[in-house]
Amino acid sequence: MYRFFSALGSDALVEILSQSSGATAVYTGPELKIQLVNGAMLAIWGKDPSIHGKTFEEALPEMEGQPFTGLLKNVWATGKTYEAHDTPATLEINGEMLTSYFDFIYKPILNKEGEVYCILHTATDVTERVKAWELVREKEEREQQINKQLAAANQEYRTVNEKLNKANEQLIQALHKLAFTEDRMYGFIETAPAGLAVLQGTEMLIETANPEMLKIYGNGGDNLIGKPLRKAFPVLDGQVFSDQLSQMHTSGERVSLHEIEFTTYISGNKEIKYLDIHFQPLLSPDHQTGPVMATVTDVSEKVAAKKLLENKELLLQEFNEELTVLNEELQMTNEELGTLNEEYSTINEQLEQANRKISLLNDRLKKENNSLAYDGKEFRDSITRLDGSNKALEYRNKELRALNNTITQLNGKLSETQASFTNLIAQAPVAMMLVKGDNFIVSMINRQMLELIGKDASIIGKPLFEELPELKGQKAADLLMKTFTEGKSISDYSNPVMLNRNGNLEEGFFNFSYTPYVENGKVTGVIDMAVEVTPQMLAIQDQDRTIVEKTELEEILRNSEQRLHSILETMAEGVGVTDADGRMIYANPMAQQILGLSESKIKERTYDAPEWQNLRLDGTPLPSEEHPMSVMMRTGKPVYDYEIAVQPPDRECFYISINAAPIFDHEGRLTGGIGTFMDVTSRRLIMQGKDDFISIASHELKTPVTALKASLQLLQRSHEKLPSESRTRLLEQSVKSLDKLSCLITDLLDTGRIEQGQLKVEKKEIILSELFNDCCSDLIRQTDQEIVFTGDTSLFIEADSQQVGQVIVNFINNALKYAPDSETITVNASRLNDYEIKISVIDHGPGIPPEKIKHLFKRYYRTDYQDRKFTGLGLGLYISAEIIKNHGGKIGVESEMGKGSEFWFTLPVINKENL
Repeated sequence: MYRFFSALGSDALVEILSQSSGATAVYTGPELKIQLVNGAMLAIWGKDPSIHGKTFEEALPEMEGQPFTGLLKNVWATGKTYEAHDTPATLEINGEMLTSYFDFIYKPILNKEGEVYCILHTATDVTERVKAWELVREKEEREQQINKQLAAANQEYRTVNEKLNKANEQLIQALHKLAFTEDRMYGFIETAPAGLAVLQGTEMLIETANPEMLKIYGNGGDNLIGKPLRKAFPVLDGQVFSDQLSQMHTSGERVSLHEIEFTTYISGNKEIKYLDIHFQPLLSPDHQTGPVMATVTDVSEKVAAKKLLENKELLLQEFNEELTVLNEELQMTNEELGTLNEEYSTINEQLEQANRKISLLNDRLKKENNSLAYDGKEFRDSITRLDGSNKALEYRNKELRALNNTITQLNGKLSETQASFTNLIAQAPVAMMLVKGDNFIVSMINRQMLELIGKDASIIGKPLFEELPELKGQKAADLLMKTFTEGKSISDYSNPVMLNRNGNLEEGFFNFSYTPYVENGKVTGVIDMAVEVTPQMLAIQDQDRTIVEKTELEEILRNSEQRLHSILETMAEGVGVTDADGRMIYANPMAQQILGLSESKIKERTYDAPEWQNLRLDGTPLPSEEHPMSVMMRTGKPVYDYEIAVQPPDRECFYISINAAPIFDHEGRLTGGIGTFMDVTSRRLIMQGKDDFISIASHELKTPVTALKASLQLLQRSHEKLPSESRTRLLEQSVKSLDKLSCLITDLLDTGRIEQGQLKVEKKEIILSELFNDCCSDLIRQTDQEIVFTGDTSLFIEADSQQVGQVIVNFINNALKYAPDSETITVNASRLNDYEIKISVIDHGPGIPPEKIKHLFKRYYRTDYQDRKFTGLGLGLYISAEIIKNHGGKIGVESEMGKGSEFWFTLPVINKENL
């Protein structure tokens, strides 16, 4: 063994100790026996002087497995100095294994022969420095993480903005489509051949009316707008359908009125019109009845044509009846004439017989005259017989003359009947013709029928279907042949017929009647009467097409309105439409939600209403002309993503991002605008909170670092010149700066652990009196205000004493800062029930405004006192709330202006009596 003391002596030992700048120890021999160790080294090791003379491994058994023993032995063997910095070492301090960081040197001390006779060990505890640098690195990493989060958030906001811009573009496209639809519908309404009007309310006030409606109404049409429908059209009052109109707003059912007679005045002349009126309620998506669309069609021409047609049909029916009578009379005359002809034939036969008898008598008379001379008596007898025969002949001749007169009269009557029938056809006001025989020879035809079929009189005597071959196979021809074969009259109305008129095959519409023509009890022909109704049918068809087109357009408009309404009602952005005066005329549900107003309230205000103050982002008032809606209305150009603040009269300020686009009518006039907006208050507050936090954190961290640096630099430059009191004061200031820096870093670390769910809770059983004493003793010494503990401090709780103590200290520090005039700060413990206690910190300061209380436990929130801002990151109460939450308790505050505040929390209690 090397004799250390004898070799060097006490002077050498003192020299070694003097060379030590801090904790020092001396080892000898390969076994590293501790020959000397000063108090600073003992404090580092957590040992007492009894370790003198022991080997390094015997004195510090916890060093087993750590590199220090091997390093010392290597220095002894090689004679080379070993120096290290920021090296961790785990030592047993007060029965607990703790890891600290050291700068140390193992320096071999050589004798004259160059041999190692001892190792000088000097060490400096740099744990605080290492931790501080770790905190700085963690802070840098945290800042990098925050920057990444900010970048991600910015990217997210850009994505959201892109989506919003895309949604806005889609909305603008939808609006353009709507505007196009509206323009198209406006054009349709303005040029519609039917009168259109929009009726509002149960009084059915005429809100709008197109030109056709005003034309139908006649004189006074300029005053039609705003009138109740029943006053504008008094004919609607008191009718059987009046109740239907009254109930339409509740039933939502369509009401249609046809051919309503209406009296109007045009250019001072009274005129009676006939109207078809259709009332169609316009329903909202929730099936509530809104305005009513009234469609008024002037059907006066249709009614007149219908009446004319009815009159012609009546006239045609009269002609048919008269013709039937004539046919019957003609048939009776023919029958009488046949009878007379038969009688005439019989008389002629009798006359021929009489003539033959006369001839025989004359022959006999001649013979008798020849023999007259011979027989006078016979002659006289013959004369007598001849006179008798002549008298009989004379009587027969009288009868024959009478019969001939009768036949002459009947033939005259027959001629008159035939002349009357011919005259009836010729002078009839409707088209008529008579066709006879199986070939339907045209026997008689009047001028109207010739004009109707486009032929001349040369058709008479010719077969009908040879002259009009296009009729073959058509319904009119089939019915004509059916009348001839069956002998029954047939009528048809509005029958389409293809006719070749003037070289053109064209379709016409006709009402016609076919009557069989009877001679001697047999149908020998057909009487055809026809009326052309082509103009009336074309007018009716055109009217029907117009009604169908209007109905289809109304359906398209309703579907477009419903689709647009659904889009607007379900959009995640607020949508508002203004008129040319800036007054809101529509607001979707999201707009109502953001503004906190019903649609009726929104419609009562303009976007720059003075009771709602619009602000720039810096808090200064936003002039009306700078509002994005004003800019859009003034320039006629869209405005995108313009953020403003809005201060309502009855709630907190909020932020919105606005997109504004103009609305033009079909003539290019600006009629209003549409604005889409979204609530960006949360985004704005997050960005502002992060900006404030970075600014505050930078300032709060820089302040103690600057103070520490100043103190250390002063000590470095003037250490020898400064008196001991100044050095002590500078060291105390440095320690305070480090403590403050440590607290700030601890808050940041705790916040990070809370966010990541890594804040560990190490619960153990503690008594409140010890908890209060441990955490509050330093505060009591540092303040002039009295801190009083009241209540039951003998209660036991199971909690993390360090974390719960941190909450209590935070409450007391806040009371000291924000209630400096409160002479007493009271810490009270009370038992709420068998399972829960309440710990309160009560001050008698100015109190906290109600509007600030709800923000106190939010991250980064800092309040003020009498317009004074205090230092801090705004994390203390946030961390306290999370600590109590992790302990299963509740936290809160009660305050009254001018009377003070009570910050409290609850924790589960351990009932010792039941253990």
